[in-house]
Amino acid sequence: MKKSFPFLQCAALLLACTGTALPVSAQINPAKTIDFILPGGPYSNVENTGAAITECSSCAQGVAHAYTWDGDNPGIAVYEPGMGVFVQPLPSGSWDPDIVFGLDGTSGVVVNEKGTGIEFRTFTYSPGVLTLSTPKLVHANAHHPNIDNPTDSISRDPVVIVFETSVGSSDLKYAEGTLTGGFGTSLSVPNIGLTQGVKIVDRFRPDVQVYDAQKYLFVAQGIDSITGNDCVDLFDGGANLFGFSSGNLLLSGVVAHARIDGVVDQQGLTYAYSVTYKDHNSIRHGMQSTAVTALQPAGSASGKPAIAYSGDYHDAVWPTDAVAAPNYDLIGKGYFASTPDTFYKELNEVSTSGIMDKWAVSIAGLVNFDYAACWATTEDIYFKEAFDASTTYKKENQVSEVFEIAVYSTSGQMIKKGNSQEIKILLSELPSGLYVIIKKNNFNEIIEVQKIIK
Repeated sequence: MKKSFPFLQCAALLLACTGTALPVSAQINPAKTIDFILPGGPYSNVENTGAAITECSSCAQGVAHAYTWDGDNPGIAVYEPGMGVFVQPLPSGSWDPDIVFGLDGTSGVVVNEKGTGIEFRTFTYSPGVLTLSTPKLVHANAHHPNIDNPTDSISRDPVVIVFETSVGSSDLKYAEGTLTGGFGTSLSVPNIGLTQGVKIVDRFRPDVQVYDAQKYLFVAQGIDSITGNDCVDLFDGGANLFGFSSGNLLLSGVVAHARIDGVVDQQGLTYAYSVTYKDHNSIRHGMQSTAVTALQPAGSASGKPAIAYSGDYHDAVWPTDAVAAPNYDLIGKGYFASTPDTFYKELNEVSTSGIMDKWAVSIAGLVNFDYAACWATTEDIYFKEAFDASTTYKKENQVSEVFEIAVYSTSGQMIKKGNSQEIKILLSELPSGLYVIIKKNNFNEIIEVQKIIK
């Protein structure tokens, strides 16, 4: 995505002094890299997105992303860094989609509501070519599907689709398949809550973490059949894990939209899974055998969150007015194992903070390639690569890679240009003053904007 220099200059200045509505006790680290805009828009009235990431040995940088969205112009896209973005439409009326991608970047599945039921399509990708199959029915009377498969260092089979068979029903179902399709008969999700220890009824808005074949962990909202309390709880499908220790009860009238992700090698880990959801106006986070706690900055308003792992790191991300009220930007809280970062991280490029509202965020992780993330604005869908273990969301760059460096004055005039190996020489030749440094990778993508004073 190309931008004019004044926009980039604004990004550099914001990097130096970010206006923030965060309380005094909290700090935020702004994003360092630009966000990309999905071609083929406008994408209006988007309420839900999905994201996936896979290793891809035939791809230019060894990785590929997949994204999906609903709204007036629903569809899917594959982003291959260094190659481009490739889009295929979904039929009008396709709603609440989710997506997985794997088998070395060759195959994936997208699932969505259509009419009164749920359908899935497989898709294939080879560098520069995205092909989408015809739909197949999962269930004729179902809502709110989510889909997952094992992802850690690779993205592989099996694939599980989970859904509710009617709004407000206790009947959650799932179907098992592969990245090339072949989903079987719908099966019932176990109904004993791992936290509450009793039957949970009237369950809805489920999600699933797939560790391996027959090792699934489901999360959903429902009602404790003994106490009558609303809650978010976990349901074991062979994963042999424990629930939260406490903190999972909900305020009355809340629709929590719980989301789950986990690590493949989960045995004995407190952070074998992480769940995030919104309770009234509080973003919550819980792990195995730990109390569910509040994540968001005090005094801020928030939207629906998402969560993803990359190896032993995971991040919960959500829209909030904490950065530039009254507008909603995207922030996250990162974890290494079960230890949270001290500060919040901004997910969207800092130059767009407070410019437009952002919502419907999705994030997916893979240990070798970090995160893929996307979100919606009024008429656009943004996406980006993000790095987990850093204090900021940014791409991980190879040390040996040579970057293009351009030096600008604050008025936008290019003064010098060279590569990253020449940066010391470039800077030594400059007179005293204020400068903006723009770094690009080999694919002409802007990866860093920095203001310096010499």
